[in-house]
Amino acid sequence: MEPVAMLEQLTYSDDLPRDALRAAAELRADMVPLFVERIENYVAAGSAKREEARPLFFIFHLLGDWRQTSAYRSLARLLRCPPEQIDAAIGWSITETSHRVMAAVFDGDPQPIYNIILDQNADEYVRSRMCDVLAMLVQQSKLDRSEVASFLRDCWIGLQPRDDCYVWSGWVGAIAMLGLTELTSIVKEAFDRGIVHRSWLSYADFETSLEHAVQNPTEPWPTWDGDMTLFGDTIEELSTWYSFSDEYREKRERLRNAPPPPLFPSRTPITNPLRGVGRNDPCPCGSGKKYKKCCLH
Repeated sequence: MEPVAMLEQLTYSDDLPRDALRAAAELRADMVPLFVERIENYVAAGSAKREEARPLFFIFHLLGDWRQTSAYRSLARLLRCPPEQIDAAIGWSITETSHRVMAAVFDGDPQPIYNIILDQNADEYVRSRMCDVLAMLVQQSKLDRSEVASFLRDCWIGLQPRDDCYVWSGWVGAIAMLGLTELTSIVKEAFDRGIVHRSWLSYADFETSLEHAVQNPTEPWPTWDGDMTLFGDTIEELSTWYSFSDEYREKRERLRNAPPPPLFPSRTPITNPLRGVGRNDPCPCGSGKKYKKCCLH
């Protein structure tokens, strides 16, 4: 398979393109420049010209899988795209894997990560996950703990907006995971002011996580689910996603082939199955994703 043909499959495939992913790995040296060029073109394009489907989803994960540090800055620029455009580019990986990919491609300079976190025009969930990246890199001895602590302290003054933005959840989480007891007072103030919503987590949750990190400095958070590990093999990891399962594919085909709704609907009262479902609750469709990143879209 030629590199250009592989790139097209990796860009437009609805299912997991296993053959193209394997072929790309065999031609990694040829594919990386094509991947980076595709990312930079997406970033440079005007919002009206960006693809609506997830054109960079598989490329994004392969670069993390390959630990491609040369792509770090391009990916950092990508993650600063406006929310609707980064969602179109990488979809569910915003909340599921963006932090693991960025930690995997880290080139030693944290400034691009800082820039994402501080960019109030970037997606709030991306910004939150980049706080996780900082905690991961400190734990891996790739960043100095005191430098990251200083950045997180400065965020108390510089991080915007200060209302209803999920980046603050990531900020609190990074402080807890790193056991930064010296920042407890500003975290308490953030909770007292309502900057950190209690629907995200409570101050008691923060204290529990902080204490765990202090007592377990070499393993400050549970790792059984792999959420705080570097992104691994693309095929192996994405094969576990519901959106690439046989069940999901069959469901998608049933919906495509379903008859159109009746012209005159029944008079039977209609109930809303999504009523009362919170943004952070499990999605009622059974995908295993949070509602905000599944059927809410």
